[in-house]
Amino acid sequence: MENRKKTIGILGGMGPLASADLYLKIIKYSQQKYNAIQDSDYPPIIIMSLAMFGFNETGIVDEDLVKNQLVGGVKKLEAAGADFVIIACNTVHTFYKQMQLAVKIPILNIVEETKKKVIEAGFKEVGLFSSESTNKLGLYQNSFEQCGINVISADNSQQKLLNNVIENVMGGKQGEGDVKVLKIISDEYLKQGAEAIVMGCTEISLAISQSQINIKLFDTTQIIAESAVDYSLVKQ
Repeated sequence: MENRKKTIGILGGMGPLASADLYLKIIKYSQQKYNAIQDSDYPPIIIMSLAMFGFNETGIVDEDLVKNQLVGGVKKLEAAGADFVIIACNTVHTFYKQMQLAVKIPILNIVEETKKKVIEAGFKEVGLFSSESTNKLGLYQNSFEQCGINVISADNSQQKLLNNVIENVMGGKQGEGDVKVLKIISDEYLKQGAEAIVMGCTEISLAISQSQINIKLFDTTQIIAESAVDYSLVKQ
């Protein structure tokens, strides 16, 4: 009998399409790395999809309301039997400490897992595609700069364009226009010295893929999906 797989708890709904993308990437990575075929080969998963209030395409609108829903969500995942939690949203990691304090099971941090990948790749200057809240809160800037990685983030006009891309994805209306917008911002980042782009919003990775752009993209959804599968299937 094989070692028990750890049950992944996904806190999602921010937004639902990004959460579905995370789930699919978990399945595909399990197939690619672990040759998963039979149902029993895959990690067990519990999904809690929050119909989040106080949150929109810009990010956090009502901090206390959002924080309380997140804490309630991770508690429900723990009570349901999750062995650890991942969150299908970058922005809400501003409340990471509060969520982790609320439960005894580990919560993998999407920002920290992404930082590991950027360090491994050797980049020292990266551009950031993110929600307005993630940008203003400095989630990536504060974490990455501790390791000597400079983050080039959106100015006000660029951020408005990113907000629009995020909103389009949230409504399932993303298209070529969004790819063009992201390429324009990417080119502007390149002129400022960016060596790669961190897609620090789980909606952004649904708007553009690596095959559509020349600069290296770090897909935070893919990164946290891989971390979760590895943590679930590899004996710690």
